[in-house]
Amino acid sequence: MLTMHDILPISLCLATQDLLDTKKFQSSFSDNLILRLKDEELSEDLLMIKRDLNSFLSEERFLDGYKAVIISYIDKIIGLVNSRYIKVDMKLASEVIESAREIIGKVIKAKNFQEISTLESVFKSKVTLPVYHLFLESIKP
Repeated sequence: MLTMHDILPISLCLATQDLLDTKKFQSSFSDNLILRLKDEELSEDLLMIKRDLNSFLSEERFLDGYKAVIISYIDKIIGLVNSRYIKVDMKLASEVIESAREIIGKVIKAKNFQEISTLESVFKSKVTLPVYHLFLESIKP
């Protein structure tokens, strides 16, 4: 039986990959509350945040916090891969860790959301899919 603890590395990979899709994040920010549920209490404030998030002039205000969340998630992925999967496949786990470190370096240097979005496909191929493979290998009897 799998637990939430078991799937944490994959969950973090998927959440990080979603964050790296900055175009989707910016364009669909809080659409559920704003458009579908039409939450009167929150909609006005969320619309103001969404406008700022999508404005070239004010997006920088969000960028550092956004980068910090991505870096934090990738750091957790590195820790989990190192502690759980290094025994499963040392070579692949080491490659994942190195790729994740390189991606962190690029996130740190990103000057805007568009630069971050270029990392999504690299993250998927070099981190998410190998972590999924390592996970599957780790649960084999």
